[in-house]
This record gives sequence, structure tokens and C-alpha cells, in this order.
Amino acid sequence: MLPLVILVAGLLLFLASTDEDPVSRAQTPVAEPRLDPPAAAEARQDDEASDETASDGMVQDAGAGISGGEKEALRAELEQIAQAYPGRYGVVVSDPSSGETVSMDPDGRFLAASINKLPVLMALYRSAAAGTVDLDDEISMQASDVQAYGTGSLYTKPVGHTITLRECAGFLIQESDNTAWKMLDRHLGRDYIRSELYNAGARSTEYWIPNTTTPNDVLTMLEKISDPSYTSPDLSAEMLDLMTNTDFEDRLPHLLPEDARVSHKIGSYGATFGDAGIVFPNGSRSTEDAYYIVVIADETGEGTARAAMQEMSLATYRVFTTADS
Repeated sequence: MLPLVILVAGLLLFLASTDEDPVSRAQTPVAEPRLDPPAAAEARQDDEASDETASDGMVQDAGAGISGGEKEALRAELEQIAQAYPGRYGVVVSDPSSGETVSMDPDGRFLAASINKLPVLMALYRSAAAGTVDLDDEISMQASDVQAYGTGSLYTKPVGHTITLRECAGFLIQESDNTAWKMLDRHLGRDYIRSELYNAGARSTEYWIPNTTTPNDVLTMLEKISDPSYTSPDLSAEMLDLMTNTDFEDRLPHLLPEDARVSHKIGSYGATFGDAGIVFPNGSRSTEDAYYIVVIADETGEGTARAAMQEMSLATYRVFTTADS
């Protein structure tokens, strides 16, 4: 009986998880980062180390589409920011045009929290692309679907409330709605979601229990979502639209210019806070102009994690927009 009691207690603790209250992106002009970018950083070649795991928490990279000096400046600034804020950080910044990255503990395991709603979105739209589901099909909320905790509003609807799968996906991502997650998890099947995640290449992620992931796996999810060949051009664009202008804009998007489009998903639980997204500078809608950024902060507080994510995001944006100018 004791193992069963422990399992039930752990499940109840997991179900108590919550994302942040909805917030909007700052409407003020872009703020200067608290930390000045390093005045000079020694250029060094470490392409041979690109496949090494940054288990010691230090930044590793596989080169980047930006110049060596800009890359080293970003490397140094990300290190400075991580050192300035208490906690453990997993970071991946990737240039999709080259497939090269700058990263910090990219294969470290972190609690995924609601970032693990991305596998559900992937599986749903992958099924739609294959023709096994129709996004306009309806799904009705069952009593077992109701998750009266965290964010989202579907739990306030009566049992039997019916919406389309497409609308349910909107609640899932825009509001990080836990009832929408339960409905889609039931409809698609947990084993199917897990298998789709594995087939996509995110093989270090434990969907549902224990609900852990790595920055590299989250990057893989973002790459699949933004890849038209994974679903279709229209379905990929629809997923990116769902991830844009969500109820949670106070992390990666917060300090970026208003014309920067950020398709992202946050997660929060206990002392872990994350945000992962695709940033389209200057209003672009093309992934050729975009970059990926994943930041997960652990063993820290909400305010600290938020500030670190904002500064890392702004530092990265400046490097990529300078490189393109």
C-alpha cells in the first residue's frame, strides 16, 4: 500500500502545478539590459566540441550564422546573466539557417511543466496532416477532463461543453489551459503522443510523468512545429499563430521591440520556470529570418527567472539583428 500512497501523492502534487497569471508584453520602449555586453571577448574555435554535452553548465556551441566576434559576445553575455542570477539554467539559441547553436547545459534534465503541452500540439497537427483527425471535429468536455487549477478558463464551462479540436488547441496554447490539455490527451491517446514525440527526435523527454525534458528536446519540438514538411505550410503557420500573442508575454517577448514576432510556450512549476520560442525579428514571418531560443531556469524564484529570461532574450535579439543589418 505504501508505494501506492506515494504514487497518488505525487500525482496530486503534479496536478497542483500552475503557470503564471496572464501578462502582456511591455508597451514601453526597449529597455537597456542590466548587464553591458562584454567589451571584448577572445575569439576561439570550438566547432569540434559542438556535439559535447554541456553537463558542467558552461556554454558550448557549434558555431553560428553570426560572426565569430558576435558569437563570442553572446556567449559571454549569456554566461554573465546566468552568473548574475541565482539558479540553474538550460539555454539553447539556434540559427535555423545553419543549424548551429550556442547553448548552456542543453542536455540537462528539467521539469517541463506546461512546455510539455507542445507535444500535444505537435501530435494533434501531425494527425491533421495525415488525415486521421479533422481539426473541425468536435470534442465534448467530460467530468474527468475538468482540471480546476492553474490557468485557463475551460474548467468553468459545464460538463458536456463542446468545441472543435482547433478551438481546444487554442485554449491549450493561448491560455495554457489544463482542461484543454486533458481533453486532447484523452482524444489523441497518451501513447500516441509519446510515440510522436519519440519519432520527432525528442527522446529525452518524459511526457506526463515525470514530465521532464531537456533544452535540446524542446528545440526539436520547435523545429518540428515550424517545419512545413512536418505537417503542411498552412498547419505549421497555424501552430505558430497559436503560439503568438499568448496570455503570457512577460518572459522571452517582454523587452523585445513590438514588431518582433515571438511564437512561444511557457511553463512554470515550483522552482522551475521556462519559455521556449521562435523569434521573427522586424515583423518577419519567415523561418529563414528567425532564430530559436529555449531558456529553462531551475532552483530559483519566479522574479529571478523572469528577469534572467528577459535579459537573455534581449541579448540574443540584439546579436541576431545586428548580424542581419
